[in-house]
Amino acid sequence: MLRLRQERQQRGLTQVKLSGMTGIASTDISAIENGWKRPYPGWKKRIAKALGVYGPKADQLFEEIR
Repeated sequence: MLRLRQERQQRGLTQVKLSGMTGIASTDISAIENGWKRPYPGWKKRIAKALGVYGPKADQLFEEIR
């Protein structure tokens, strides 16, 4: 699981809501969170911006946690 899921849930967002905020399909967000799909660089920026995460912390969204 990626840190992205944890950050999204802490903000009270569903995958569908994040999808609407980023223009990325909720199925793709699910696949990214589960590590089944790597996010495109542009997707990373849009997700980080939607979550209000900037700088080095933005890259940490896509690190795996246990």
